[in-house]
Amino acid sequence: MGDAGLWVAVLTGGTAVIASWVTSRGHTQAARLQAEVAAATQEEARRRETRRASYLAFIEQAHLMGVEYRKTPPLLEIEDPEHRRLRLEEHRERLREVFGPFRHRCQVVALDGPSMTVDAGHRVFVTSRTVYMTLGDIAAGICEPSAYFQAIDDYWTSMSEFVEAVRQEGA
Repeated sequence: MGDAGLWVAVLTGGTAVIASWVTSRGHTQAARLQAEVAAATQEEARRRETRRASYLAFIEQAHLMGVEYRKTPPLLEIEDPEHRRLRLEEHRERLREVFGPFRHRCQVVALDGPSMTVDAGHRVFVTSRTVYMTLGDIAAGICEPSAYFQAIDDYWTSMSEFVEAVRQEGA
């Protein structure tokens, strides 16, 4: 009977060790899973915040372009074609200076955003280029000053579409 008691004690002890090991392993796996979920959640939050910051920076740069565009109408009213050409060329030079940071922000949006937002940002970029090229055509006498107003309307429409795309994305 002494041997039977020893076997029961060994079996009970072994069962307790195995149960402890299984429980410990389960807790370890649960903790690992919880850590992975927390890390993924943090990464998604960081990614969302980065995307939001890039969108805000792009919108800010687009509005800085708009500040320069608002200086255009008085230049278009200049009667003397040569004087208007010179002033428009000076204006286009200022636009090129503002365009660099604008282009950079557009490229960041293209890296960070989903396709709908990237496409909307690209349209803003294209319409901004159209405004610039239209001003060059007006300066060269290729088109009438009224062409500017259609180009600038397209620019602001594309900006509104970009903001709406960002809003729909939920960033």
